[in-house]
Amino acid sequence: LTKFQAARVATRGGVTPNIASGNAPNVIPRLLAGEAAGTRFEPQAGRVESRKRWLLVDRAMGRLGVDDGAARVLLQGAASLLPVGLTTVEGEFKRGATVSVITPDGREIAHGLASYALNKLIGVRSSRIQETLGYTYGDAVIHRNNMVLLT
Repeated sequence: LTKFQAARVATRGGVTPNIASGNAPNVIPRLLAGEAAGTRFEPQAGRVESRKRWLLVDRAMGRLGVDDGAARVLLQGAASLLPVGLTTVEGEFKRGATVSVITPDGREIAHGLASYALNKLIGVRSSRIQETLGYTYGDAVIHRNNMVLLT
């Protein structure tokens, strides 16, 4: 089961995994030569750009709880996560860390790169980031270009 789960993650990231018997003679050189050995999984249509591929499998350094409105907007796609939608921040991380986005019912819906260390921004309007922190890197705590949805 875990091999199939890993193959699923790989195909979502545009990779072509093979599951083959380790007991078969010279299986790795045969696979590298393009020979059919075992089961080959084709990547899903529409390759995900490299940063998002990486975000699919990178270990999250923290968890961001979001309210229902933020979760709904994110799941509709093409939206950044704004600080006003944050309800909780778990973990110690810095700007640029991979974090997971969690719905109020505990479902992980996204991975993304944090634009800020976020504890001071829970529920803050984007227009008040500069005032709250003394600096700004933009309105979003995770910009949509730095996020991948997991659902």
